[in-house]
Amino acid sequence: MTFNGETFTPNEMRMALAQVLQLTFFGGIAMALIGKNVLPEPAAKFVDGNQAIILGGCFLCNIMAGNLLNTGAFEITFDGEFVWSKIESGRFPQMDELRSSLIAAGLSH
Repeated sequence: MTFNGETFTPNEMRMALAQVLQLTFFGGIAMALIGKNVLPEPAAKFVDGNQAIILGGCFLCNIMAGNLLNTGAFEITFDGEFVWSKIESGRFPQMDELRSSLIAAGLSH
């Protein structure tokens, strides 16, 4: 018996949104750190006076991007037949459930 694992990639929309959020994160960090040197004076004053809020928003974008990319997948197949899907069930299987599902899929004990 062999076991293998692979990456479960989120859908394209989630990937694109996560990339936008990551760009917002890095752009916001750059503006918060060097903005007063490159922005017009009114914008530089705004950035300087609201640095904590800007940085907080940037880190929130980073957290949201990570959550979009994390699928939490735990998918089990046996001979090409689905035995358990954490994505569908929303939870990990109990050992007895997993054992029963594997036996039902044809694995002898």
